[in-house]
Amino acid sequence: MAKEQTATREQVEEEMRQLRKVFSSVRLIPAENVQGRKGRRPCYAHWKRDRPCENCVARRVLLEKSRKSKLEYMGRNLYEVTASYIEVDGKPCVLELSQKMDRSLLLGPNDSERFITAITSERERAYRDQSTGAYNRQYYNENYHGRAMTAGIVMLDLDDMMLATDVYGRRAGEAVLETAVNVIRRSLEEKDRIIRFDGDMLLLLLPDIGQEDFSQKLEQIRLQLNTTSVPGRSYLRMSASIGGVWVENADLDDGVERAEQLMNYARIQKNRTMVEQQPQQAAAVLPHCRQSALIVDDSSINRMILCQMLGDQFDTAQAGSGEECMRLLEGNPTGVSVVLLDIYMPGMDGFEVLEAMNKRELLDDIPVIVVSTEDAKSAMHRALLLGAADYIVRPFDTDVVYQRVVNTIHMRAKHRRLSAMVAGQVYATEKRSEMMTAILSRAMERLGGESRDHARHIRILTQMLLAQLVRADDAHPLTREQCQIIGMAAVLHDIGKMELADLRPNGCDAGTPEDAARMQQHTLLGAQMMEELEAYRDEYFVQTAYQICRWHHERYDGSGYPDGLSGEQIPLAAQVVGLADAYETLVCSSPEVPCGTAVKMLCEGACGAFSPVLLGCLQKIAPEIDEALRDPREAP
Repeated sequence: MAKEQTATREQVEEEMRQLRKVFSSVRLIPAENVQGRKGRRPCYAHWKRDRPCENCVARRVLLEKSRKSKLEYMGRNLYEVTASYIEVDGKPCVLELSQKMDRSLLLGPNDSERFITAITSERERAYRDQSTGAYNRQYYNENYHGRAMTAGIVMLDLDDMMLATDVYGRRAGEAVLETAVNVIRRSLEEKDRIIRFDGDMLLLLLPDIGQEDFSQKLEQIRLQLNTTSVPGRSYLRMSASIGGVWVENADLDDGVERAEQLMNYARIQKNRTMVEQQPQQAAAVLPHCRQSALIVDDSSINRMILCQMLGDQFDTAQAGSGEECMRLLEGNPTGVSVVLLDIYMPGMDGFEVLEAMNKRELLDDIPVIVVSTEDAKSAMHRALLLGAADYIVRPFDTDVVYQRVVNTIHMRAKHRRLSAMVAGQVYATEKRSEMMTAILSRAMERLGGESRDHARHIRILTQMLLAQLVRADDAHPLTREQCQIIGMAAVLHDIGKMELADLRPNGCDAGTPEDAARMQQHTLLGAQMMEELEAYRDEYFVQTAYQICRWHHERYDGSGYPDGLSGEQIPLAAQVVGLADAYETLVCSSPEVPCGTAVKMLCEGACGAFSPVLLGCLQKIAPEIDEALRDPREAP
């Protein structure tokens, strides 16, 4: 490495003035321009002709903090380009010098031809993967990185490559990869490129293919790999997981990233092709035909053993780290039936995977079986506490493990069915509640003189007040079930009036004081009806209905009836229903009182005193009440 140079801006500018006396071009390039913006190259060739750089000397110099030279053709002219790393006022830069050369004095005719051939051969060797003959990652970085193109971009991963290598040896794995490259190459056009991108992943760039033919082309490649035998190793069969993206004048690096993501989705099912049909449209996930297992372990041997153990009954995908596991799960959570997880891995370990799955609520749908050599009770307890469905200690009996995997999947399936059944029962209960409200409303209308919608309105208002109370006041920690029961029981608040139907022949209160006093007895009559249900007297619903029937006319200042209770002596359910009843009576009276006016009257004590907390809740929900009461299907 050359010694780093430092200088001030004034020193560099003076030096550049002197250098321009010798060189045809002198440039000082800041580091951010050397590293490149999308679609730009900093070197001399690109600066002069706006074309991609094939071997950027400026970038090499910046990375190595060195000094380098190269020869570069511009049309028929040959230039020598020299780049040096320099820090100007503490900021990294590259000083680039270029000079046109006289080719006639450089080499003789024969030497020139040999020189060009040698350079071409050397560059070709530098760009080729020795094992397969495909282009390598360096070729991509120097020719396509940061470029915009219209092309089909394909990421392809050979399934079970690690298994083949681990079981049959490194040469067998290389034979599989070489055969796959040869098969794919036969399907490509002249301008297409096949690149060994990362390990066993292959990148295909198809610039001449149309979007309408892209999917068919990839499926053709997958089927050709399926039907080709590896020479000399007939026992090895090939399959590939393929992700493809077709882009139009778009950044290749972004397209490669999206194609790799689709390939990872395809790997979960194995031997699949997944294509993003539109440049910015997410690809649909293919349905599974079989149960699938994601095996997460940093040991390829352990992954191989578990893959063989699951046999032909499962589609298997592998992840060598916790980070890769989470990427696969987040990309396609519905495609995984079970995760077999090792605990101790570099980076993100198994405990952290369980915590991450918990945080993202993935454990609700995907069971995790921990498979580990760690047999300490503390590790087992921690894994199960974090949500693991089972814990298996190595060494294990393969038949037993297989059955435990199957049982875990079946148990989760039963859990889903039971959850669906419970949801259906809850829905059915709510529907029955709606029907009971409608029937009771009609009975109250006929026998008790109430309006048809009175009972339904009370239930809706009660549930709205309770929901607001739970949100606004920590002193009343009611569960959702309790709120539903109070709302259902609210329908029964005036059921005692059925015993007094003779007092309301015309749908209006009797006018004499004696009749008014007798009408107040409906609270006690309703409570008595609940007491007479001896078989259900201890049920929460009946006890709540009793409280509502008896005390919904009590007032916070003790001025109500029948028992003159005050403040928090009045059960909460009765307080809420009492306020809902008072409000509904006002707005449905003749003449009707507007919602805002009714709320104001209640807060000012026009209908007796109510809990200040509940009055605050009423004020909060006031804008929503009219709409909620208007639609008979709505019930919070």
